[in-house]
Amino acid sequence: MSEYAVNCWNCLGEYDALTAVWCSCNPNRPTKVCPFCLQCFCSSSQEYMDKFWRGAPPELLQDKEMLSQARAPLGEALVRAKAITADQLLAALKAQKAGGKKLGEVLVELGFVARDTLDYFLSQQKSVMQLSLREVSLDPMLIASVGARDCARFLVVPVSKEKLSSKEILSLAMARPGDGEAIDFVQNVTGCQVLPMQASSEEIRDVLAPFLEEAPGEPASAGEEKPPPGLNLATDLLRKALARAVSDLYVEPNEQEVAVHMRIDGILYKSKPIAREYQAVLVSELKRLLRMDHAVTDRPQESRVVMRAENSRFEVIAHSLPTRFGENLSLKLINRDTFLKSFDQLGLPEEDERILRTALASRSGLVLITAPLFHGSSTTLYSVMNDLARDTRRKVMSIEVQSICPVPNVSQISLGENGQAEATLTTLKALATIQPDVCVLGDLLDSASMITQMHKFMGQMLVVATLEANRSAQAVQKLLDLGMPAPDLAQALQVVINQRLLRRICPECRQPAGLSLRALGLMGLTEEEAAGLGTVSQGQGCEACSAIGYRGRIALFETLAPSPALRKAIARRASEKVLEREAYRGETATLRTRALAAIREGLTTLEEFQKGNF
Repeated sequence: MSEYAVNCWNCLGEYDALTAVWCSCNPNRPTKVCPFCLQCFCSSSQEYMDKFWRGAPPELLQDKEMLSQARAPLGEALVRAKAITADQLLAALKAQKAGGKKLGEVLVELGFVARDTLDYFLSQQKSVMQLSLREVSLDPMLIASVGARDCARFLVVPVSKEKLSSKEILSLAMARPGDGEAIDFVQNVTGCQVLPMQASSEEIRDVLAPFLEEAPGEPASAGEEKPPPGLNLATDLLRKALARAVSDLYVEPNEQEVAVHMRIDGILYKSKPIAREYQAVLVSELKRLLRMDHAVTDRPQESRVVMRAENSRFEVIAHSLPTRFGENLSLKLINRDTFLKSFDQLGLPEEDERILRTALASRSGLVLITAPLFHGSSTTLYSVMNDLARDTRRKVMSIEVQSICPVPNVSQISLGENGQAEATLTTLKALATIQPDVCVLGDLLDSASMITQMHKFMGQMLVVATLEANRSAQAVQKLLDLGMPAPDLAQALQVVINQRLLRRICPECRQPAGLSLRALGLMGLTEEEAAGLGTVSQGQGCEACSAIGYRGRIALFETLAPSPALRKAIARRASEKVLEREAYRGETATLRTRALAAIREGLTTLEEFQKGNF
């Protein structure tokens, strides 16, 4: 068998398990790492594991057997400490079997581990297997670097730290030296390789007791959590953001403090700032959790990791940027389990869905998804991609500045935030050779050269693209202004979807609110609109919505299928005002109409209507 194709239990992407690397969680029970989400399946269900190994080819089972039987303490200790990988251990075991040398010697010969690192691990194996904490002097700063609460949670105590070659090795007293989760946690927060040692749980609790006591005269206030010291700030900040459904998190040091902002339902809120004294450890710990190089502080970095919160998986796309007062960190948090939505889950009305599906069935042309910034055009684009990919007879490719979430059966190309225009155009030109049935362009229509390239595609394949615009007619005008030939656009345009996200009134604290016709008129409503509005609602603020009065957002859509009259107006490059008049001449339900309907139903407020500039 030349390959063993499996679907990742985490991201559902298909990969070849034969060529994938082994994980280093537990060298005696190894699993494979998905090359797309970089997650092994150690935490998957037993059903998934049984299915994986039941269909595995003999060569994969032989490697697994060799690793699982390699119970030499040296190999296991080196893998757990991340001094070597499970793949390197497997290669060394095969070389050892062929040559008959000692495992340590083979690891050094292959260049997998330095001689001084090997000697250190060997000396520790010989002299320190059991450790009495009463006989050693502990460094309080080492305990603080992990966090006393987390040490107590995992029943571990850092004992000493030494630097060997370019690596730092942390000796860790553990009640359960085989606890891979504890080892991974300590390695992540300290950046050191961990050397586990055995100590009694009673001694560990006794050592940690003074660090867990409340400071005298400073009892914790009722209902308030004591500010976590040092390293706990990073994990607590991420937990808070994930629990509050934050879409973007910003950590921005300034002269006085470290400012923290969270974007919730499209609105940016300022969170409680963090004292400057915790800045270095907070930023360093966040970068470790985000798998950035904590030693690099003078240039931007980018990373993406998958995190778990309760039963949900979150894709975290992070960027660091050096500034005068330290590094700024920005994090985009995407719930992987809810991001890919059906058209019904999006809130797309039945008539609009019918129009969209008719357009997506076309073999060529342009489908345009538009919205103002932070109003969900990317979410709709991914829903369209996900829907298109269900038809396995069509080849779908996407090209984006930054891929947000993996979509099964879609070839996704991410150009990166710093992608050069020349490289972008080269990628687009390659599509002429690949010839997909559908080309998806995310946030790329920003220059005349890009429009020229897209213009070539529209006659060969279906193009689905996003564009920032407040109204459907404005999106058409933008394409014309960027250089799209008017006759070709008039012919190729299949549909324009314009959308807006409005905050949803919290259902737990929603109350009716009366407004006079005069007040409604001052808010921009016509007499007819005000008369048909009836009652309005307002959120009062409660615990469920964190006293905001809103919880979540609703999507409003305006779906424009070009009529013959509108196509003629586009072809003669009519003004935006004329395009808008022709667009709404038919039975198109406008965003304004649907926003007023949502107010009547008690879903949103007049405040959101005014902000939407309908």
